[in-house]
Amino acid sequence: MTKHAFLEGMGLGVLAGAAVGMAVAAKGMQDPNVRRMVRQTGRKMNHMRADLADTLGM
Repeated sequence: MTKHAFLEGMGLGVLAGAAVGMAVAAKGMQDPNVRRMVRQTGRKMNHMRADLADTLGM
C-alpha cells in the first residue's frame, strides 16, 4: 500500500461519509441553517481535497 492510495482512500471515505450523512439528514435539509452548514462543509472538503492533491503533486 502506497501513501497515495491510502490518502486517496481516506478522501473517498470522507466524501462517502458526508454523502451518507446528507442522505440520512434529508428530512432536516428543509432548514436554511442546515443547508448553509452543508454547503460550507462541502466547500471545506473541496479545499481539503485540493490541498491534498497539491501536497501529493497530483
